[in-house]
Amino acid sequence: MKIPSASPSITKKEISIVKRAIAKGWGTKMDYYLKLFSKKFSKYIGVKYCLPVAHCTDAIHLALLALNIKKGDEVIVPDLSWVASAAPIRYVGAKPIFVDIDPGTLCIDPEKILKKISKKTKAVISVDLFGNVAENDKIRKICKRNNIYFIEDAAESLGARYKKKMAGSFGDVSLFSFNATKIIMAGQGGCLCTNNKKIYEKAKLFSHHGIDKKLTGKYYWSSLLGYNYNWTNIQAACVIAQLERIDQLIKYKNKIYNLYKEYFSKIDNVEITKKIKNQKQTFWIVYAIIKKKINKEKFCNQFKKYNIDMRPMFYQISTMPAFKNKKMSSSNKIAKIISQNSVCLPNGYDLNEKKIKKISQIFNSILNAKKA
Repeated sequence: MKIPSASPSITKKEISIVKRAIAKGWGTKMDYYLKLFSKKFSKYIGVKYCLPVAHCTDAIHLALLALNIKKGDEVIVPDLSWVASAAPIRYVGAKPIFVDIDPGTLCIDPEKILKKISKKTKAVISVDLFGNVAENDKIRKICKRNNIYFIEDAAESLGARYKKKMAGSFGDVSLFSFNATKIIMAGQGGCLCTNNKKIYEKAKLFSHHGIDKKLTGKYYWSSLLGYNYNWTNIQAACVIAQLERIDQLIKYKNKIYNLYKEYFSKIDNVEITKKIKNQKQTFWIVYAIIKKKINKEKFCNQFKKYNIDMRPMFYQISTMPAFKNKKMSSSNKIAKIISQNSVCLPNGYDLNEKKIKKISQIFNSILNAKKA
């Protein structure tokens, strides 16, 4: 019984609409599903504009370009996240300023943001992590007071709510991912959302080689140095079906969380994702914080002989070669502790009580040195 770290939920609904897109989504209908997705997704999040792109990383890059962030500028970002939250900052020549996280949400700490704002700060990237949401109302106020942009990376928390407001509806720009591991998926893909028409149009221009026939009246004329970040009609069709099932998918994630909570409550020295006040979490990934010193790579590797794909927690980005900053990494103490002593539990849509019971038993035996 192989238990992968993640697996999607694919039904006849997805297969049917993708078949239609493959058969008929060409010529005059070459962007039919892309437009339909943009309309449906904008409505779901509660924003005016949605630009589908090939990856969420592209969306972050486009956001920075559209906001004119460049060499010499600084962008504040949490030190604990997937590396794609920070990499595009370097793409545009700006400097990432890594900030510590809140121990309850694992998202960026608003109070720590205040201490890092300088004359060079142009934006804050707040990452809604693992189905949790940052204190984005506070972050938005901080950004507004200091005249800096607020970029909300909601890739991991689609469908979550903070104070009844949807994740991805707080920022000047918000970003989402439809990678195969996410709440809803298209294999790959992402999007940029905003209520600002100028930001949307600029991001759209950058996303397709700087070409806009409506603007210039010319085919193939590039007005600026752009990128090829277009998404496909077929992938958009797939994620439309997933979006229509999102309540069912989030319900499943909540069921899995409650099973993990039941079985892991019996294990010493471990604490899994907590419920957070004023939030409706999606529990995209349930993480386990271990209350004793471990080597997370060696710990996860021990699960392989039981056919369980256990993944380590994200690393501090400030410790990676491309971003290395010893001063920042050592000062971000909560990010350091969480990164070193935490793992991500399997989160696929193929989980059930039998599998979660097995995971918990093996986890206990490895962590507390009992025979499996």
